[in-house]
Amino acid sequence: MARDEHVERRLAAILAADLVGYSRLMGADELGTLRALKALLRDHVDPTIAAYGGHIVKTTGDGLLVDFPSVVDAVACGVTIQRKVLERNAAVAEDKRLVFRIGINIGDIIVDGKDIFGDGVNIAARLESICEPGGLCISEIARDQVRDKLPLTFSDLGEQQVKNIARPVRVFGLAPQAIAETGELATALARPVRLRNRAALAAVLAIAVILAGAGAWWALRQVSLPMIQTAATPQSSSTDLRPTLAVLPLVSLAEGTKDDYFADGLTEDIISALGRFSEFTVRSHNAVFSYKGKNPRPEEVGRDLDVRYVVEGSIRRSPDRVRISVRLTAAAGNVLRWSENYDVAPNEIFSVQDDITRRIAGTLASRLTSLELAKASTKPPSSMEAYDLVLRGRDLLGRVNRSANSQARALFERAMGLDPGYAPAYVGLGRVELNAVMQGWTADPEAALQRAEALGQKAIALDSTSAGAHALLGGTYIRYADYDRALDEMRRAVELNNSDPDAYAGLGAALLWSGDVDGSVKAFETASKLGLEFTRNDSFMLGIAYLLADRSADAVRTLERSLERNQTDAYANAVLA
Repeated sequence: MARDEHVERRLAAILAADLVGYSRLMGADELGTLRALKALLRDHVDPTIAAYGGHIVKTTGDGLLVDFPSVVDAVACGVTIQRKVLERNAAVAEDKRLVFRIGINIGDIIVDGKDIFGDGVNIAARLESICEPGGLCISEIARDQVRDKLPLTFSDLGEQQVKNIARPVRVFGLAPQAIAETGELATALARPVRLRNRAALAAVLAIAVILAGAGAWWALRQVSLPMIQTAATPQSSSTDLRPTLAVLPLVSLAEGTKDDYFADGLTEDIISALGRFSEFTVRSHNAVFSYKGKNPRPEEVGRDLDVRYVVEGSIRRSPDRVRISVRLTAAAGNVLRWSENYDVAPNEIFSVQDDITRRIAGTLASRLTSLELAKASTKPPSSMEAYDLVLRGRDLLGRVNRSANSQARALFERAMGLDPGYAPAYVGLGRVELNAVMQGWTADPEAALQRAEALGQKAIALDSTSAGAHALLGGTYIRYADYDRALDEMRRAVELNNSDPDAYAGLGAALLWSGDVDGSVKAFETASKLGLEFTRNDSFMLGIAYLLADRSADAVRTLERSLERNQTDAYANAVLA
């Protein structure tokens, strides 16, 4: 081979299948066997391969060779084919049954035009040849990849010497009886893409591209795309008659900006606590922080944010005292509904926060349950310094740059050291890890994801009512492509705080990846209404959801807004083109 001749190589999962006793069957009934085989391939084998993302490389009279980007999908496909064949054969005379042997391997292959070659292919073919009729044989490397991902128990068949392979291959088998008892594999293992037009297909593929841009590791993960579900007609949401509220940033009366992070953090905590009540809706901190440093009239805020009530206030800190003034005003007519001044020791700040939350909630809501009151109560840390560190860390997270992320990490770790039982510190550190993965700031994203998951689980163990902890886990599971668990966590986050736009945006992403386009659109639109300032990813995903829902005008509008913030956004430009 010439030195400059290009050879295409890639890693793939290979499935080799062969029909047992083909010559005997053809000799006994050539036409009947051919018809039965074509029907089996058409009705069962080919659709199953397509559903699991396989590509048929070639077929012979009695066999076929298929490659998959994911060995999990290859094995799930092989098991499903064998189970369907077993079910079909139950009604067929024994001497006319069509039975396959299947071998699966994962390895490096050489691509030559439409054909593939190499040891990866050869081993799959040899595994098929030693397989029990109706069963499945896979290599050790394939077994290692699937054993924690599929509910299958393979038998260790030991090392086998296979033809034309220098070293023995350790083989694992699944007998027909085990396959028959497996039943339907979880649908999450196979998410076929069934889109109504080529533009939609391109859009869904573009989602994978944008996530790849968040970290090169994503390109190495084999993510199956979901079946797209859209309603026949758009579902209109019912009118929300609940009172609406905006909590403006508390004004720090300290000299300069040294205490701004504390005032902003306390504002965010009050917003979060009020968001736990079901009888009213609270605009997000993103929506209200545009008013920081300004002195807007309540009527102006009410008009801009479409809210009926506005909370304003100020804070002054000294080493031994914290003074807070707060007032609740009806935007229409600038009518004062409630006000209070607090002068407390620093460690009483959490009692003040609870009192503010309860007094505002009691003024606005017609009825409050004891469960909601308990849910909104602050779980204070044992260390005021830990609380201060968490507020500083959250302020840094909002800057979304690598240096700030590293600084936030150190602050959250210090807070955890001071108070190992303070859940927000674990949530904050988990967000640091997740940010590093999404932005490509880590050399080991898999390890970072594992740490984020562990931190989220620890935070929930400390405080099961933490919406932030559930949202953290949901975001982590999305990046694991574990969409069922992502949905569970995001729905729990929304349930705990139905005014949290970040939770709704996370829910929108999980729903989109799960194939619920209309649900995704609704969740993203709710996040927008609550005041979320969409990231590039949020805007892109909502644009894609609109496109898949046949709302092209909304898709264009959303993506163009993304371009207004970033003219070089390659993903939005590609779709709009």
